[in-house]
Amino acid sequence: MGQAAMSSDWPVLMRCYRKENGLKQEAMAYQLSVDQTTISRWERGIDSPSLAMQKRLRDLFWKREDSALDAAVRMVRASPGRAAILVPGTKIIEVSDSQADHYGAVAHEMKGKLMRHYYGNEYYERYMQPLGEIGIYNGEISRIDLISKITLRDGSHGYSHSSIVPLLCASGIYAVSQSQHVSEAFAQSRPDRQIYRFDELLD
Repeated sequence: MGQAAMSSDWPVLMRCYRKENGLKQEAMAYQLSVDQTTISRWERGIDSPSLAMQKRLRDLFWKREDSALDAAVRMVRASPGRAAILVPGTKIIEVSDSQADHYGAVAHEMKGKLMRHYYGNEYYERYMQPLGEIGIYNGEISRIDLISKITLRDGSHGYSHSSIVPLLCASGIYAVSQSQHVSEAFAQSRPDRQIYRFDELLD
């Protein structure tokens, strides 16, 4: 992500950094030697950090982000279950062999393609497209759990439980998805969609 792009995304980047590190606004304000109201105004997009403060913030954000994405990619590649990393629009940038096998595809051939291509329009529009609308890519959501009915490769039906979490990186915000098959009893005991918001956990 270039500097111009980062500047326009300060509210998202700051919320993600603060929430991922378990910092309340007061703690981040203390860390940056400003008051809590200033942090709040930056996160709401009312004001922007000064150029000097932007440099300090970039230093914070960039310290760990490349390693965080590298770790997520390694985790997905090594996952024995279904896992993927997506960008807004649900384009695939990494996928596990199990996820590829689930769709009768090859992992490296799925990269760069949209999940719609594999999920089909109905599933995509019901479960995947709302991710952006819900806020997985804007720093408001800590996790989304989805229960969905799926068609297996043999034509039978089953249920899937997916957990999707955001990952803030220097190059953007990604969604990391992990899924597993679950029993009908488990699926029916849970809501179709459960959203965990950062602000319910902090502040």
